[in-house]
Amino acid sequence: MNANRRIFGKFMRTVVAACAAGAMALSLAACGGAEGSKNAQASSAGDSGSLVVDSDFDLITMDPARSFETATVSILRATYQSALKYVDNNMSEPQPEVCSYEISDDNRVVTLTLNGDHYFADGKKVTVDDIVYSYQRVQGIKGNPSFYLDGVTVAKKDDRSLTLTSESPNPAIPYILPSVNLGIVEKSVVEANGGTTDEKDGAEKYLNQHSAGSGPYQFDTVAMDSKVTLKRNDKFKGDKPKYDKIIINNVDSATELTNIKAGTTDIALDLNSDEAAKLSSSEAEVSAGPSGSTTFLWFNADSQYGNIASNVDFVNAVRHAINYPKYVSVYGKGSEQAYGVVPNQFLGALKSSDDNKYDLDKAKELLKQSGYNNEEIQFLYSSDDDSATQIAQLFQADMKALGVNIKLVGQPTTTRLDTFRSGKFQSGLSTWGADYPDPSDYFVFTPDQNISKRAGWYTTEGAQSSNGWNGSESADKIQSLVEAARKATSEEDRDKTWQDLQEGLNQSSPFIPLVVQGANIASRPGIGAKYDMLNNIDYTVLK
Repeated sequence: MNANRRIFGKFMRTVVAACAAGAMALSLAACGGAEGSKNAQASSAGDSGSLVVDSDFDLITMDPARSFETATVSILRATYQSALKYVDNNMSEPQPEVCSYEISDDNRVVTLTLNGDHYFADGKKVTVDDIVYSYQRVQGIKGNPSFYLDGVTVAKKDDRSLTLTSESPNPAIPYILPSVNLGIVEKSVVEANGGTTDEKDGAEKYLNQHSAGSGPYQFDTVAMDSKVTLKRNDKFKGDKPKYDKIIINNVDSATELTNIKAGTTDIALDLNSDEAAKLSSSEAEVSAGPSGSTTFLWFNADSQYGNIASNVDFVNAVRHAINYPKYVSVYGKGSEQAYGVVPNQFLGALKSSDDNKYDLDKAKELLKQSGYNNEEIQFLYSSDDDSATQIAQLFQADMKALGVNIKLVGQPTTTRLDTFRSGKFQSGLSTWGADYPDPSDYFVFTPDQNISKRAGWYTTEGAQSSNGWNGSESADKIQSLVEAARKATSEEDRDKTWQDLQEGLNQSSPFIPLVVQGANIASRPGIGAKYDMLNNIDYTVLK
């Protein structure tokens, strides 16, 4: 599982800054002002003109098979079509874009079939060979997104269809395919510019300046430290895109707020909830919604590191001592309480949870059962993240009301990540951003898996190869629910088994889900831009 960037990554910007080499933000207010003002006049007159967007760049590469940075997603979505897509932010049901799909009863074979004619910018049709090549290239060059198709064999079936065959059942594949990293490239163009399906691939330099997709837009100019300009793909098969040109400027969030208030930009992508709240309805329309990032508390389940915090009754006391609405308010508009680790818009999500509900009397009863005796609990959080600092302070106050002594330990994000990953700290605050919108991405919270290892949560069997950690009864107990979720095949069964699993996690795991973070975009009145969970903004749906 790659941790450099998640597909819903705007909410993980501090993590990205710590884990990847992002570009420095440059203020281009003057440039945005001129073109934005002209565009405002043109749009009011009914001319499609140019759309001016402010974005805080972290661009490293524009190659869809390599890109894993936040600001690139919406750009690639505009220029590359995928086999499948999501419509109206509905993450529970992938829809056809270039292909329709079927999945076998055993969830091992996905068959994609071209659903019509689609055209690259040079007028050539999208073929099955292009799709097969695109996927095999993602696998072969072993860039950040390559894990999406781990254990999958991609093969042409005939001139209209291809198959993706998994080594083991993998019902998540249709939910992964809408990713921009699996955007379809034109094989002949990429190969002519050094493209291969192995680590010798040399097409990145070309793809950093030229798009090779079938989306409604194509690259015009690309300067990854300052500005990206998109122009219409006149060969695009679908509805004609609204704008002749999209100009995306690299602007820090403070300047984005200034520009959108002044009307000198059309869309601001990086305002936080406090900044968005400063906008009047006459200045901008703010579209907000829940993201794919779940903020949660964790407690070390191994008694040698967690001490009293490894006690299930202690953790469950904490669950009922948290005033959840206060935590939700920290992340602002669009945020929701997380009832389980799976975000609320995904298949298998919990819509409520009696286990994660504020009840101080019950919390005090459970705390007494745990045997807690005023021990100091060390709590780790990112000191360079304002929201995390507020959450840590709220948590300390809630625990004081419960009668628990919390010592806050703030560390810079990079250091905190390393400390958490060591598996030896007592408790803390973290966030998991989904790699793709499917519950299978959340097996990491089950015993012996990635996030659970950081919290010392091992089964008896798993602990035997853990190099020093101990297994726990709570981990052994939940394994039957984990296996049921792994074996479920139909969407109905997957939905049910994941809800059952999360209820089990809420009763015995060392994790307490707090908030599905909200996100927003601001746009000049009349633009009609909507926050998109997968892409942040989807320029292709602007009408």
